[in-house]
Amino acid sequence: MLGWLTPPGCLNGVFARVWSAALAGVIVAGVAMSARGDILHLKNGGSIEGAIVERDERSYKVRTLVGTVTVPVEAVVRIEEKPSVLDEYVQRREQVADTPAAQVELATWCEERGLKSAWRVHLKRAIELDSDYEPARKALGFVRVGGIWVEGRGLERPKNPGDEKKADRRDAADKDNDKVVAAIQSQWNVRIRAIKNNKLMSGVERLVRDGRAQIVQIQDPLAILPLVRVLSNGNRACREALVEALSHFPQDEATMNLAVLALIDRDKDICRRALLELKRRNDPRVIPQFRRALFSNNDELIRRAAIGLGAMEATSAVSDLINLLTAQRRKMVEVSTRSYFLDYPITFDTPTVIALGQVSQIRHNPMLGIPSIGAGMVFVDRDYQMRNVIVFRTEVMEALKRITGENFGFDAAAWRRWYEEQ
Repeated sequence: MLGWLTPPGCLNGVFARVWSAALAGVIVAGVAMSARGDILHLKNGGSIEGAIVERDERSYKVRTLVGTVTVPVEAVVRIEEKPSVLDEYVQRREQVADTPAAQVELATWCEERGLKSAWRVHLKRAIELDSDYEPARKALGFVRVGGIWVEGRGLERPKNPGDEKKADRRDAADKDNDKVVAAIQSQWNVRIRAIKNNKLMSGVERLVRDGRAQIVQIQDPLAILPLVRVLSNGNRACREALVEALSHFPQDEATMNLAVLALIDRDKDICRRALLELKRRNDPRVIPQFRRALFSNNDELIRRAAIGLGAMEATSAVSDLINLLTAQRRKMVEVSTRSYFLDYPITFDTPTVIALGQVSQIRHNPMLGIPSIGAGMVFVDRDYQMRNVIVFRTEVMEALKRITGENFGFDAAAWRRWYEEQ
């Protein structure tokens, strides 16, 4: 019955049985669809892909990759027929090379389309081919401990016994709601990833512009999470499009992700764009979150938070910023050492005798005049040592200047006197 599921080339008897059993589980779970699939295009701009298994005058019941969901008829604009995702998967599986990299690549494709069981099967196959293949190990939650891969679940904190009871008490309507959300977001994930890979990442200006326009036109709030997940790890064009798209959503989810982007994106211009939007929103919850980052004891995060607070002109953060102008850190620093060049004056020790007249003479002992560090010099005599150093946070000072209009440099005492006078 399931012979068509056996991988081509009959990899080996054991793996073939595991493969068939795993994919049989996918079908039994109701994930597999008929040769014909349905895409329900919704009024909010989203879509749900699956197989319509039942319909009445008020709703459709659709079997999707996340389970069977109920969709109101009034929410559907049109229905499009197309081959199911499982049909496409079978075609890809028949062509995939039996190498760890190819198996992980197909597993990633399965994950993006909600084929969780097949995703796991291909990752496990990658490990069968190479037990130390890191991408597959990490994707399955393994961590390396002392050179040995250990299941990460074994290192997690035990769950509260009451958690499962709370989950069981959830209303059935809430669970169905979550399924519908997951189904819609799954389709957004596929659509956004296609725009990212085919246009935003292409490097072709015309395609990048078109991709950015498509991203910005998305209006469904349920697309916010897929937008962030897909575009935040892309190139600069992807992340620029992400900030612009998020700027059009008033929802908390957009504000939250803009705030995090402003703190952690590696591109300063993208951080600036996110900060401009946060300032425009004037959400009273943002500045307290940035102030909390000032106490993270992470110098880079403190600097990023200071830039953000300055951009938002956060007067409430002035006192915190004054206290963070400088910090003492123990760091590995480069120091000059003269252990080698000190021998030179001892070796070249013949004094210079200069006659000032017929009788008077002066003597000058050879001295090394070349500095250890200088313009045009190669600094070859150096060492690295752990030292206590004072870190001067320029970003904090600039934030204070922007917020207050004053400039006391790194003189914390002067800043405090001024602040107390205010």
